[in-house]
Amino acid sequence: MHLPKAFLRSLENLLIAAFVVMIIMVFGNVVLRYLFNSGITMSDEASRMIFVWLTFGGAFLVALEGGHLGMTTVVQMLGLRGRWFARLLAEGLSLLCMTLLVWGCWLQSSINFSNLSPVLGVPTAIFYLAGLACGLGIGLINIVTLIKLVSGRLPPDQLITGAESEELAAFEAHNQERPRS
Repeated sequence: MHLPKAFLRSLENLLIAAFVVMIIMVFGNVVLRYLFNSGITMSDEASRMIFVWLTFGGAFLVALEGGHLGMTTVVQMLGLRGRWFARLLAEGLSLLCMTLLVWGCWLQSSINFSNLSPVLGVPTAIFYLAGLACGLGIGLINIVTLIKLVSGRLPPDQLITGAESEELAAFEAHNQERPRS
């Protein structure tokens, strides 16, 4: 799925700016509490909301790049048909999970629109809207990928998706450096 680079860059910049704001608020609050025995009242609540949006926004961006952890080592051992079926299964299950996430977040956000946060006074539905937006975005990625897969327009080199764990990559690199005797 190809989104305009300007949209992706602005989303990344928005997440970076939110992260910087969250760091400043939390660090400032810690300094104020320890040095001046005071604090920023809204810091905890606002940083919690920002963190939720950062988490779901980051999950969406990583899903766009196909960077979520996957079982690539297992899928690489399969033939072309096995890889196709594994990708079909992975995208279908992910779509099911995103459907459940969207449905649950929709229900929770509709319940919590009238429930205001104690300090900021904003609806606590903001937490659930982050999951809703992420679920819709990743679900759309799943649908587009499934359409390409079923119609035969997904290239064979894209049948394996996901990133290996860093530990496995480090282990494999270490084994390649060590001479065999």
